[in-house]
Amino acid sequence: MKKLKYQTKFLLYHTGIMVLLIIGISGWFYRTVINEMHSRERSDFRIIAEKTASQLDNLYYEMDRTALQIAANPNIVGIFQALPVNSSGNYFTEHPLEKNDIKKLLESYNFKSNGHARICLYNRYDDFVCTANRAVTDEGIIRFFESGDYLKVKEYFSQADRYIYYRQPTPDILAYGEQEEPAYFSVVREIKDYYSESTRWGYIEVQESTEKIDSIFSDLGEGVRIEVVNADGEKFYEILSGEIEWKNSDLNKESIQLENAPYQVIFYKNPAEFRQSLKQFYLAFAVVTAIVFGMAVLLERILIRHLSKPLINLNRSLKSVTVDNLHVDIAEKDSDDIVIRLEDSFNTMLEKLNDSMKKQVLAKTNEVKSHYFALQSQMNPHFIHNILAIVSMESQLDGNEKIPDICRRLGKILRYNSEMGDGYSTVGMECEIASDYMELMKVRYEDAFEFSVDIEPSTVELAIPKLVVQPLCENCFQHGLKYVDHVWKIQIHAWIEGKNWFLSVRDNGNGFSEEFLHEFEKKKATLYDKDVKDILENISIGGLCIPNIYTRMRIEYGDGFCFKMYNDNGAVVLLGGGINDKGADCGR
Repeated sequence: MKKLKYQTKFLLYHTGIMVLLIIGISGWFYRTVINEMHSRERSDFRIIAEKTASQLDNLYYEMDRTALQIAANPNIVGIFQALPVNSSGNYFTEHPLEKNDIKKLLESYNFKSNGHARICLYNRYDDFVCTANRAVTDEGIIRFFESGDYLKVKEYFSQADRYIYYRQPTPDILAYGEQEEPAYFSVVREIKDYYSESTRWGYIEVQESTEKIDSIFSDLGEGVRIEVVNADGEKFYEILSGEIEWKNSDLNKESIQLENAPYQVIFYKNPAEFRQSLKQFYLAFAVVTAIVFGMAVLLERILIRHLSKPLINLNRSLKSVTVDNLHVDIAEKDSDDIVIRLEDSFNTMLEKLNDSMKKQVLAKTNEVKSHYFALQSQMNPHFIHNILAIVSMESQLDGNEKIPDICRRLGKILRYNSEMGDGYSTVGMECEIASDYMELMKVRYEDAFEFSVDIEPSTVELAIPKLVVQPLCENCFQHGLKYVDHVWKIQIHAWIEGKNWFLSVRDNGNGFSEEFLHEFEKKKATLYDKDVKDILENISIGGLCIPNIYTRMRIEYGDGFCFKMYNDNGAVVLLGGGINDKGADCGR
């Protein structure tokens, strides 16, 4: 190396540095793009899977809704209650007029053009009547009562606390003797007086053809496999689109649990198409990298001829550059114009660097608040989904006056959540939005849910962090009230004590488990020792409510705030803060 000319060594050194820079930048760019492509592919697949599973879930919901309405219909209950015991045959076959009347009644529940395949009513005395869009034969009815299909229903409802039976896809025995029909699946409920829980008089079974499931899953395209499994993990339905070589280690997998049936839908997507896109990206990436490297080397050789001498001065001058001295002196009296311009360029660059440093300091100052607002804006979409489901259901009834009020309250909540302002609200507005939310939930649960809001007049205009009350109410439905009997109750209370404000949200659910309280205390200790930026960036999506509110209270009040969770005939969350910047303490 000592024998090489200075210009050659200069070129070699800078070429080596340039190669490392290109490798580093290329590696970062490659990893960023690949991760983004994987993330987008997974996100798109997740959206499609959730949309498809939602359609199947809504189908089960409509089937169960129809079954429940018919099973509780007083006319149906009365007819089956009056049927003779141990009749010699099918009562409805021997009495065609009554059969016709009850079929008309069933058809009134199945009037839509895309109505259910069959609605069947039967009892343990082999009485059977149905309205159907597919064949039903007398021989098929006889075989149905002799088959395991009927025995499974009878055995299932013979046990206490059984309300709904889901039949997995089964060969259509009711169409025996006719052209073979596709398999069917169904939802079964008991015919009884659901208000008095009187004697069970028979069964209502709403059936659908598996062709309907096929149509739901038909739009997912090639390279997708779908499995439907029951609560025991047994696969009972599968669709595979396209002839593809599957490698389990390469599959994208999404599992969606249905809300209205005890089933899970698992989606698999073969990444062959994605790998093809990656091959194209690899080729383009290699070509662009080679072009950039070649142009960089060429530019380096051109510049080296003009920069050999000034580089010595540059090296000397750069050693004197500090934060307080962002200036270089390169040009000499006999320097070329290009050297003077180079000096001006370096000094201009250093001035911009100084400005950039100042802007970076300002950006870091505002970063925590930006994270704070981003954290506040994260909502659980499950609530919006439920309310929209209510609007969809209510809109089927002409002249229903609930819809305008539902839409008004929902719109008010959405506007409130999307208009961040300075991140603050008032106790009165927070409780008003929470009341609107619970009014909407009351539309869904009616008499099964009650709530009360008690706020002292002196607290109405007090400023508090935004979105702390309504998420706690939503948390009651998701966790506290989920596994307890009705009537569900939520109480909100706001008051002033000394120079502190306090606000509590209480439910009559099963309360916090000791394990949850213990784990949250450990998490609080971890959050308390971390930097605020790290806290906000590491709160998981699945744990937004309690950690979110705790973190934001800490950001706003430092150590002077109250945050307490305990059990008192249900779960209680107590919040508090100081008035006029004075701290609050509740023994947290």
